[in-house]
Amino acid sequence: MTRIYDQDFRYLLAQLIPQHRLPPELRRDVGRALRGNRREELRRESIRALEALCDSEYLEHAGMFSEDGNVVLAYRRPRGAMLLRVAVPEAEWNSWSGSAPGGVDTPLRQDTSVAAENSHPAVPNASAGNVLELLPEITRSFAIGDGAVPVMDRLESLVAKLEAWLAFEHGRLEIIEETLVTGGDEGGERVHVVSDERLRETDLVRSAIESGARRYSARNGTTVAVAPIFMFGKIVGALQAQFRTEAKDAIDARLEAAAGMIRSAIEFNQRFASLTSIDSLTGVYNRQFLDRQLPVEIERAMRSGSALSMLVIDVDDFKRINDELGHKKGDEALVAITDIIRRNLRKVDMPFRYGGEEIVILLPGTPEFEALHTAERLRRVVSQYRGFKDAFGKVRDLSVSVGVAVYPDTARGGEQLFSQADEAMYRAKQRGKNQVVLYSKK
Repeated sequence: MTRIYDQDFRYLLAQLIPQHRLPPELRRDVGRALRGNRREELRRESIRALEALCDSEYLEHAGMFSEDGNVVLAYRRPRGAMLLRVAVPEAEWNSWSGSAPGGVDTPLRQDTSVAAENSHPAVPNASAGNVLELLPEITRSFAIGDGAVPVMDRLESLVAKLEAWLAFEHGRLEIIEETLVTGGDEGGERVHVVSDERLRETDLVRSAIESGARRYSARNGTTVAVAPIFMFGKIVGALQAQFRTEAKDAIDARLEAAAGMIRSAIEFNQRFASLTSIDSLTGVYNRQFLDRQLPVEIERAMRSGSALSMLVIDVDDFKRINDELGHKKGDEALVAITDIIRRNLRKVDMPFRYGGEEIVILLPGTPEFEALHTAERLRRVVSQYRGFKDAFGKVRDLSVSVGVAVYPDTARGGEQLFSQADEAMYRAKQRGKNQVVLYSKK
């Protein structure tokens, strides 16, 4: 049964279609459709874009047929083994046969009859493992807005789906550790977080990275293939997959499709982090992301049996800074302190601006004594900072009060962990500021 999922057309237009290959007028129409979010317009501009790519020979037609009241069109890269199938309601298709709603001409094929190709002549059998369809599972894999599912889990799910869709075995994705917002996760069965040095350990992967191209090694009836994954000219990871020995072109097309989807997932994650998770003033994570990430980190600590420490940091006398020097200087002080804190944390630690002058830090896998050591180090480097000056160039001292709490030592959940660290921070304020206090029930 052919079903239509509008979110897939949005994903198709926004991520799969190379818009730089479209004519300028069509690019504007595509952008208008993405902004407007009208279902029929998204479907129409998707088909127009695919047809334009066929005109430029970037894609080629691979068949068309009618099914369940829809027109199903198939496209593929020239000589490629992978197939892209999309479906639109027949009523919409018929309305586009002359001109689209609003009088906009569409470059649809006028000589292609649905009835003439009703028997699926050029569409390969999906069970053969060489058909890539737009299905809800694709958009689910890239569902960045679903904060309950960490990005590493989404990538793990995506690689598992790619194994089934593209008929390869033992998919292994290695991602350089600073690439993703992972919250200290080291990965799972198929996805692994590694250092740049670790990524380049094997000759095959190193060769793929240095050449910027896919590399293959055939042995004992199987082919091991490696696709390096670059973003903005920088290596961010590599996909390794094992295929049964067959034509190199068929393997190459499938590996290209898999690497492209993974690259899109990584790009989505980074865009999501920039748009919805980063505080615009300080550049650290915001409170909304803390609300999503804290339950994830609690669950991870519970599964692994490790500690999760939280620091709540408040800038001392921040109101006086704003009153005496102005809010612009107050922002400058907050940015300076946040930058100092960020530079003195591990890569796995996660700083958040909770609100106003309050900063929260999650320290995954960190027991009490290490959390206290980190908190004291941060307090000290802030108090030693001499780069904050008033309008007359006079150095003004900065300091912070820090509260520390640890899961599961005293807290039993995320809300309790925050309330305990926050209470400890207020005790530090009451005891004279510029100090670290560990939460205690006493």
